[in-house]
Amino acid sequence: MRRFRTLLTAAVVCAALSPTPAHPAGYSIYEQGAAALGMGGTGTAAVHDASALFFNPAAMTRLEGTRLYVGGSLLAPSTSFAGVSPYSGYGTTEEMKRQYFFPPTLYLTHRCKERWAVGAGINSPYGLGIEWKDPDAFSGRYIVTKGELQALNGNLSAAYAVNPRWSVAAGADLMMAKVKLHKHNPFPWGGGDPRDVAETDLKSGFTPGAGWNAAVSFAPNEKWKLGAFYRSKVVVKVDDGTATFTQRFTGDTIIDSVVTANLPPNQGVSTVLRFPAIWSAGIAYHPTPAWTLEGDFNFFEWSLFRDLPIRFHTTTSQSTTVLEDYDDSWQARFGAEHRLPNFTYRFGYYYDKAAAPTESVTPLLPDAGRHGVSLGFGRSFGTDNRWTVDAYELGLFVQDRSTDGVERDNYNGTYKSFVNIAGFSVAYRW
Repeated sequence: MRRFRTLLTAAVVCAALSPTPAHPAGYSIYEQGAAALGMGGTGTAAVHDASALFFNPAAMTRLEGTRLYVGGSLLAPSTSFAGVSPYSGYGTTEEMKRQYFFPPTLYLTHRCKERWAVGAGINSPYGLGIEWKDPDAFSGRYIVTKGELQALNGNLSAAYAVNPRWSVAAGADLMMAKVKLHKHNPFPWGGGDPRDVAETDLKSGFTPGAGWNAAVSFAPNEKWKLGAFYRSKVVVKVDDGTATFTQRFTGDTIIDSVVTANLPPNQGVSTVLRFPAIWSAGIAYHPTPAWTLEGDFNFFEWSLFRDLPIRFHTTTSQSTTVLEDYDDSWQARFGAEHRLPNFTYRFGYYYDKAAAPTESVTPLLPDAGRHGVSLGFGRSFGTDNRWTVDAYELGLFVQDRSTDGVERDNYNGTYKSFVNIAGFSVAYRW
């Protein structure tokens, strides 16, 4: 009996309210502006639309009038897994269901006077959506079958132009996050294959966490621009999570009676979700008035995510802490923009270093380094070119990631992934 309870709890903990990973490294979503993403996600130095609220709020002082920006990105990930012995075994192949996600962006900026500007926006800088095919037969179903994170961030920032060259900004962030996870629970019997005897669902409502940001923009002359941006960590303390345990009857009266007698009751569960601080620095060069070349370096403090505390409200003796030991990670991004009389085209490349150590590469997050290649297009129209439409296409080539026999649940093999991303935005200024 005690062994069953221990196994069930351990299985729950491995999937319960996990760090809610997604894409890119860790569970960050950096796709927050169509023009910037057309240039490989560069924008810290030379962003020139209302997505400055995300990439560098200090640049708002260089945006004349009032600007409204609406857009988003369509993410289509594809992931497969090939197992090794002993678990899940050579010849085991798994695939995630093809899903589509659309994190939105909404920004509004206004230059109040010659030196002051303010902005407000909503975006989705973190997220998760995984669902493995055929959950009743999926070899990793005792770890997770389905996981989902929704995170919405509201931002309010103000910028001040110290002089024509220097601008600074500061602001506040309010992150609202909620999670859902689902898994199966096994019952080993007589040394044979485990039986599926229960399913666990964990979910929470939207829970807030606060952060802040600061930025600087420097334009020494017409050819060069430099920028830096810091976004603080956000810690979300989830106290309203619920754990629901549903028995799966096997037809074996002995097993079913043991499970019925020992299945944990439905109860509340608490945890802490940690979103890392981000440091960004960029430099842009304008060789001619029609061209912009930019390089950005982003540093993510993923080492914030060292462990995951799980606190059950009823069966408190089974509360535990799961080690994760994420590493800090970085991105190097490069892009170019060419402005022609009738339209603008862009292209870019970036490399994103994985944050998860090999031990933490699981079916919930097969995190790996990745190379992104993007193309973009923009066009302005209407009276005084007040309307602007931008679009981009990004191919994310994820490196194969093997667990090397050290994954924490002993679920070992190689993950292969590819992500296709397409985004757009519509902007209006007055």
